[in-house]
Amino acid sequence: MPVPKRQHFIPRMHLQHFAGPEPKGHVWTYDAQTGQARHTIPEETGLESHFYSVESDDGTMDTRIEAMLSEAETRAAPVYGLLLKGETPGETQDRMNFAEFLALMYLRTPTMRRMNAEMIGRHMQIMCHAYGIDDRAFDAMLQRTGEATRRPPLTPEQKERLRRDFIDPSGYKFQISRERTLEVLGASEQLAPLLFQMTWSIIAPRRGFFVTSDNPLIRDVDPATRHPIYGDHGFLNKTAQVLMPLSPDRLLFMSWNKDFSGKAVCEPNQVDGVNRALAEKSDRYLYAHAYSKELLELSAEFKDSRPQMTTEGFGLSIGVEY
Repeated sequence: MPVPKRQHFIPRMHLQHFAGPEPKGHVWTYDAQTGQARHTIPEETGLESHFYSVESDDGTMDTRIEAMLSEAETRAAPVYGLLLKGETPGETQDRMNFAEFLALMYLRTPTMRRMNAEMIGRHMQIMCHAYGIDDRAFDAMLQRTGEATRRPPLTPEQKERLRRDFIDPSGYKFQISRERTLEVLGASEQLAPLLFQMTWSIIAPRRGFFVTSDNPLIRDVDPATRHPIYGDHGFLNKTAQVLMPLSPDRLLFMSWNKDFSGKAVCEPNQVDGVNRALAEKSDRYLYAHAYSKELLELSAEFKDSRPQMTTEGFGLSIGVEY
C-alpha cells in the first residue's frame, strides 16, 4: 500500500466546497507572505509533504495520524452535507462525529502546531529562567545533570556563563521536533465534547460570500472576560463564539447561547467582519471560490498578525523553531 506522502493540513472535504467556476473546480489561494494569488484544484491545495508523519528509527515514515484524520473526515462527511442544506444534527452520534472533525480542524493546522512549539519552547525558557535566578535550584540542577550524564563538573566560569544564558537567552533558539508538536492533537478528546454541547446555527450571507483559511475554525470572547494571568478559559468561556465557514454561502456558528439556534442571515458588513477575522487569525493563506482584488489586499493587510503564544513575567522570550 503506498505511503500517503502528500498530506492536507486543510482537508480536501472542506476545500472542495470552496471550488469555483473560474477556472471550474479550482480554489483560489491568497498568500499573505508573497502577496500573490493562485488557483489549484482542491487535491493540490493546502498540503505539505509528510505534515503528519513521524519518522521511525529506520527512516521510514509512520502515517497512522494521517489515516486517523482521514477516518474522522469520512465519519463527518454526511453531516457536512446536511449542514450545507441548513440542517443541524441533534444530540446524536452524527453530531459527535462532526464535533470531532471540528476539534481536529482546530488542532491540526500549521497555526496550532506552531503555537504548540512556542508553548513548549516558552515553558523550557521559563524553567531555565527560574533556575538561573535561584542559587540553590541552579546548583541542584547542575548536580542532577552531572550525575545523570557522568560529565565532569563545570568550572566557575562555565557555571557563570550558563547562568547568564539561562537568565538572558538572547541570541538562542529552541528547536522543537515537528513530531512533538503533534501532541496537540490529543486535546481533541477534551475539545470535541465541548463543541458537541454548544448551540449550532447555520448562517447565510444576504450578499457577498465567506472565505476560509489555513486556520478555519476561529474563536472569540468578550474582551472583558480575559484575565491578564489566567487567560479567557478558552472554549469554556460562556461568551465564546466559534465560527467555521462551510462554503461561500454557509457558515457554522456555535455559542453557549441556547436561545440562538437554527438558521439566520447576516448582512454584508457582517460577512466582511467574518472574512476579516479569518484573515487576521490565518497563518498564511486565505482560500476562496473566486479571484478578488479585495481579498488580495485583505490577505496582505494581515500579513504579520498570525496568532502567537505569549506569556509574561518570566524574563526575556526566546525564539522557537520546529
